[in-house]
Amino acid sequence: MAGPEGPGAAIETTSPIPLPQGAVFFMVKSEYVPFRQFDFAQPVNKVYSLFDTLVAGYGITPWLSGYLFLPYNVKSQDGVGTNVGLGDPGLYVNFAFKYDEGFRLVPAKESLDELMDWHFSVFGYATVPMGPTTAATPALDWYPPDMQTGFGSLSFQVGVAVAKQLSADFTWLADASYQYFLPHTYPFTRYQFGAESRVNTAVAYRAVASPGFRLDVAGELNLLNLQRDQERNEASVMEPLLASGGTVLYAGLGVRAYIGRFSAALAARTSFARWLNEGAYQQGSEGLEWVRVALTLSYVLPL
Repeated sequence: MAGPEGPGAAIETTSPIPLPQGAVFFMVKSEYVPFRQFDFAQPVNKVYSLFDTLVAGYGITPWLSGYLFLPYNVKSQDGVGTNVGLGDPGLYVNFAFKYDEGFRLVPAKESLDELMDWHFSVFGYATVPMGPTTAATPALDWYPPDMQTGFGSLSFQVGVAVAKQLSADFTWLADASYQYFLPHTYPFTRYQFGAESRVNTAVAYRAVASPGFRLDVAGELNLLNLQRDQERNEASVMEPLLASGGTVLYAGLGVRAYIGRFSAALAARTSFARWLNEGAYQQGSEGLEWVRVALTLSYVLPL
């Protein structure tokens, strides 16, 4: 986003546009996820999750940006309890380039005409297992792995993103990524979360633009594929779990307001198509939310 003009940004779909060199970026994001309740899962239906994240970023060069993610999670389940704690911090690196009579690195400054070019990025993300994995319920039973606030092991994500400003008011964005989780040994089991593949696309529309203020509306589609989780069985062999994994297609709508260097966004999305493995026996997983509501506040400070 370049003042009241330039390319727009979506809510969930990654933008390939890097931070300006020397710029410092701060963001707070909170996502509330209430789950559908089912009779078969009584009396231990998962009720909701709340994912809060603090992000700090820095423009290392005009084409390379780095970000630190610090999550704080809340997970609530009927008959079990509510677990609150830090998640696993992550490091995100974005390598940006563009197409302008050939592929080239993003320059230090781009005119509004140059911002209309195709922009791309390759990004990598890794989490460090610092979130707790041995939290216990009020009855002193271990929370299961999916109710712990940390994953307990390293995870790695790689992806690509693309954006094209179609006109003065419309910007198209898309990304694709793959994230892999290493297994972790808990005091009560050995568990591996299923790998996640994502394909997102969005269109951002500049609805209002005036000096110092801009309001965008973004519509998005988010495709998520989850492989089955795995757990150690009685023979000490990791085996895929039934009623885990599947594919979900989300549709979302959000608004983003820019006031100077400050930005605020509010968005909601829900699954309108899902193909879950043994879906009749899943509860509290992706695709079975009532809605996902996200609020973000961000600020860019040039040095």
